[in-house]
Parts: sequence; structure tokens; C-alpha cells
Amino acid sequence: MYNKMPKLSVIILSYALDDEVYQMNTRCLDSLFASEQWTDGELEVLLMESNRDATYQYDARVRIMIPEEKFGFHRFFNIGLDNTSGEFIAFCNNDIVFQPNWWTAIQRVKEQHPKFMCFSPLDRSYPMMTEEEMPSTKDYYIGWENKRYFAAWCFVWERKVFDIIGRFDEMYDFYSADGDELLTLRKYAIPNVLVTHSEVKHLSQVVTKKMDEQSSPIIPQEIRDQYPLTEEELKRGWAWLWEDIRFYEAYQKDKKKWGHWRVVKRVNRLFDEYSWLHIRPLSMLLYNRRVNVFLSKLFRIKW
Repeated sequence: MYNKMPKLSVIILSYALDDEVYQMNTRCLDSLFASEQWTDGELEVLLMESNRDATYQYDARVRIMIPEEKFGFHRFFNIGLDNTSGEFIAFCNNDIVFQPNWWTAIQRVKEQHPKFMCFSPLDRSYPMMTEEEMPSTKDYYIGWENKRYFAAWCFVWERKVFDIIGRFDEMYDFYSADGDELLTLRKYAIPNVLVTHSEVKHLSQVVTKKMDEQSSPIIPQEIRDQYPLTEEELKRGWAWLWEDIRFYEAYQKDKKKWGHWRVVKRVNRLFDEYSWLHIRPLSMLLYNRRVNVFLSKLFRIKW
């Protein structure tokens, strides 16, 4: 193992509406500091606070930043990127608890496979991450399936990944951000590595529930008219998308960026099955939206 760990920057998103969220933030931070025997210069912690009126105090090792920009999942991650310096960056929700040696386990896999750049800890409480599904007899698994090989509440990317993909797409402010992250890794043929001995527990989504209580998700009729669902989508029972503007907007964003979901699904299946497609020029072609549109016409898939 490394005599000295490479520097890790941990970016944690927060919306400290009340004491309950503050306690959750504190629990997350305390577990992070206790999870490893950090030495000077190995850890940098940036708390991205969305509540401009928040006055809560944290451990002196935590740097608090309250951006002037409107909150967006990817927007805040990009701001965090610009304001940290670690060789690796952990992008985290505030409703997680870091388990002992989670970072050491990732670095152990990295040392054995230097070309790996993107890592995911797991949460054994999730159905597709149990010991039966992901036996710890293997140190890692490679895959791009959401909530099986990847969970957006905590993932670690080497900084040089952004030299390849550019920045996070700020069109995604929350919903479908995780799907966009995974499709981006597929597009650039970058393996997502689930590390079985790196564990982070995900707690209940307290902040999301509070935001849901304050939101008005009903979609105005003019938006339905402007971005209608297709006949096929309605036949599949997707009218429920009209009931919540957040899911509806996320779905439309995916169509705008990646193309028809049926083509994307088929391309994903091919990409997972044939490793020779994991060559960047080929994968970039496969996930090009123009190619998606061409294939949908070729296979007579209606938009």
C-alpha cells in the first residue's frame, strides 16, 4: 500500500433547513474523520451549503461554502471541483455514514489496477448490493448499472477523469443526474468499479422528503402541450410522468441529450456484453445522440 495516501477531497452537499439536518451533517462528518487514520494533507472536506441563512458550526477541519448560484446537483459538484485540489474527489450526499477503512479499500484496488479511475463504495443494506449479490470474495466488480454497481450518494473519481469527460452536465439539477453520470462513463468507456470492502451506509433521505413537502410538482397544461408524451409512452402507462414535473423534466432532459430510451437500453446491453465496444471512439459513436436518432428510425421506433 501507499506509504502516504494520495489527497482525497470530499465534497458533501447540504441543505441544513433545521437541527435534524444539522445533526445528520455532523454524523456524516464525524464518521468520515473516524473512518481512517488521516495524516496531514491526506483529506480535504468541503461542505456545500444550499441554505444561505444557515449559521451552524462544524469541525474546524470542514470548509463551508455557500454558493451564490441556485442549487443544482451537478452545478454544485462543478463548483466543488473548482474549489478543491485533491487527486481524488468523493462526491457525497449528507445522509451517509462512512464505515472504517472505506478509503483504504479503494486505494488498495487502485494500487492493483492503476488504470481504474472511478470507484463506488457499497451499502450492504441495498437489495442488489448484498453479500449474496456481490460476494466479498472478490475485491471489486465492474459495471454501470445504477444501485447495483453505482450509487449516486457517494462515488469517488480521480480528478483526471474530468480531462476526458469535461465537467458535469449542469442541465441535471437533481433527478436523473446519476443516470447521466453512468451514461457518460459508458460513452467514454471508463470502467465504474464497485469496491466490495469499501462500505458507506445510506440513511433515509431526510432533506429530499422535506423538499418534497415544500414543492408543487403538478405540471401546468402548457408544459404538457409543449412537451407531450408520445403515443407509445402513453400506451406503456407513462402518464404518471405528468403527475410530477421533476420526473417529467428529467425524462425530457434524457431524451434531449441521449435520445430514445429504447435505443439507449439496447446500446447498454451491447456495451455490457461485448468488451470490444469498450474502445473510446466506438463507445463515443454508440452513445452519440445522432446515432441514436438514426437507429430509432432504422428500427422504426416512434418518438
